[in-house]
Amino acid sequence: MHTRSQDMNSTSSIAGGARVGMSVDRDLSSDSAQAHESALVPPSRKRPRDAANTTQAPARKKQVRGKQGRLAGLMNMPIDIFTEITSYLLPVDIISLSRSNKFFRNMLMHRSSIHIWHETMRNVEGLPPCPPNLSEPQYLTLLFVKTCSKCGKAARGKLEGELRMRLCGTCRNEYLVPIEEVPATIRGYVPRTGWIIVPGSKRDSSDRYALSEDVVRLVVEYDRKKRLVDKSGLEAWCKEKAKSAEQEQKEARTLSGFSDSIDRNREKELDALKKARCSEIERRVKELGWTQKDIPIGWRSETYRAWNILVNQPRPLTERIWINIQPKLVVLLETNRVERLEKERQYRKIGRQNHLLQFFMELDRKMSSPAVPFAIRKFGSRPAFRMITHVFPSFAHTLAWPLVKDLYETDLTPEAMKSKLDKHRHEIEALVTKWRTIIRTYLVDQAAANGIILRKIPVFYGEPNLLVKIPDSIKPLLRADSLFYTTPLLMNKKSPLTFSSLLANEEWKWSRIAPTPKPLSLEHVFWYPEAHEVAKTLLIAVGKPDASYLEMDGSKEYLCGRCHETDPKTWVQMVTLPHSQPAFADGSQVQHYVEHRQIYFNAQKDLEGLNDYTYGLVYNDIHDPALQTGLSMIKPYIAKPKPKVGEVRDQELGQLQICKVCETIPSASEVVTNELAMLRHLLDVHVIVEPQLDEHYALKC
Repeated sequence: MHTRSQDMNSTSSIAGGARVGMSVDRDLSSDSAQAHESALVPPSRKRPRDAANTTQAPARKKQVRGKQGRLAGLMNMPIDIFTEITSYLLPVDIISLSRSNKFFRNMLMHRSSIHIWHETMRNVEGLPPCPPNLSEPQYLTLLFVKTCSKCGKAARGKLEGELRMRLCGTCRNEYLVPIEEVPATIRGYVPRTGWIIVPGSKRDSSDRYALSEDVVRLVVEYDRKKRLVDKSGLEAWCKEKAKSAEQEQKEARTLSGFSDSIDRNREKELDALKKARCSEIERRVKELGWTQKDIPIGWRSETYRAWNILVNQPRPLTERIWINIQPKLVVLLETNRVERLEKERQYRKIGRQNHLLQFFMELDRKMSSPAVPFAIRKFGSRPAFRMITHVFPSFAHTLAWPLVKDLYETDLTPEAMKSKLDKHRHEIEALVTKWRTIIRTYLVDQAAANGIILRKIPVFYGEPNLLVKIPDSIKPLLRADSLFYTTPLLMNKKSPLTFSSLLANEEWKWSRIAPTPKPLSLEHVFWYPEAHEVAKTLLIAVGKPDASYLEMDGSKEYLCGRCHETDPKTWVQMVTLPHSQPAFADGSQVQHYVEHRQIYFNAQKDLEGLNDYTYGLVYNDIHDPALQTGLSMIKPYIAKPKPKVGEVRDQELGQLQICKVCETIPSASEVVTNELAMLRHLLDVHVIVEPQLDEHYALKC
């Protein structure tokens, strides 16, 4: 027998479930509705049981459909009990119940059920009163159900208080018009949206919109009043609409404020659910043996993003959900642990590297030679202090030593490695000293292998006291005629390198770049005998046979005193052609002379092969010290102001000329200079006393 107590129990469970589980964003399916209607048909009589089929599995119980199903208790309940139950429900629950089937819809939407809506409204604290132009179901649906008021689809936008509706993106495009397009006569009376951007509209168009049907309605009313030719009636209508619009705006502010508070409260509820879920998941994974460090963090991590999708959800963690996500979480925890341990290893390695760098920097300062002042003038800067004798391994070179490599690569904490490093300090200092001695000895031996015994520089800038603290083994390498080259050659050209250039090229000075082991290699460094001889000759020419390269290269710039080239060069730039200088090369006056000497030898071979055609041609080595020209080998460069166009003729510079004699010799370089220098070139190089224009030289086109 169906008792009232059973009705009360069934109704109570449904009401309680509706409060926490009913969704206001979806209706029951049509199949469910048909099922409730078919429940009015009485059940069929039971068939007698067939004894022959007693061993078969029991047939599946047919599902009871219709209003005699789950909602039967509510539908058969006395109205006073039903009303008492609904008085404890929230508006969203009543809305869901009214959408469950036709029975409840007809009952709750009937005017006689207005008290049910009023009772449920009292359960919402701070709920504004229902506007006069809306019914209670419309009002509560507008506030608590985020569906489009036009099409019924989900609407994520905010409540439009003046319009008394919510609109989805599609319906906004269809039903809204920019407020500027509303006739000015009724624009002040039309309800409008807040400041929004309708999808598809231009950003610089109006940000407030009106409902097209409201515009049409007010236009019709205004035209009807206007056609009556009743000025007082039209004014009264306008005042009424203005008052109504003002009231709607006031109500809209109240509704929008309450709607925003609902959204904020909902966000807080969702955040609380997320935090509770996260806390519970963390508790459970820690019970499985994982630690807080194993839990992914950092939004840049792909592992964290995958973890966040599973964990940071506004849903309670049930046993069913936990069973489903636990294997996925374990995989992410394992991945994150591997990544974390690798990062920690890298951090420890960086820490060890920093301690090693600091150690060698301090050792570098301790073992370095004193700074010696020399001037750098080619860029107009003031004299500066430079370390001129310092040889020290780079970090890459130190990592080639087994002791340092073991300290660097063994997975120790930085503090433990530092303690171990301090114990081996004297061994490392001995390795540095040995490394420096090997380089110095090798370079001096290279000169000796070529029959050159390098003398020490006796003075530096005329001050012998500056060299007191410089090791004697270094002093020969500081000479201006101590020049080397390395292989492989760049563009098949040897470039003279001073001691300082070798330090830079070979990283024989302290550098923290590239922590990759780099064993010391000296097999590609050679003494440059040709450059040495030229430099020695030039030093004698300037009266400083024992000068250092820093004194010569840093004090001034020079000009070649023998040839037509007028570009200023440093000491070492006198040794090579300017365009053939590699990075860190000292290309110099010395290389300039070496290069032109090679050109001379090649030109002699060309003249031998072209003897019939070039009978009587001469190509002298103008840079040969033995050639008596009355010109100095090298002279200081003195900057002169660039002549103006009108002063060129007065200074006898004239137009540029090209040597036609050099053009006939394949190995000779092109000679282009002013006429005065050209005549001197033809006399000194080709021994042409009376050169002829267009025969021996010509205007440069």
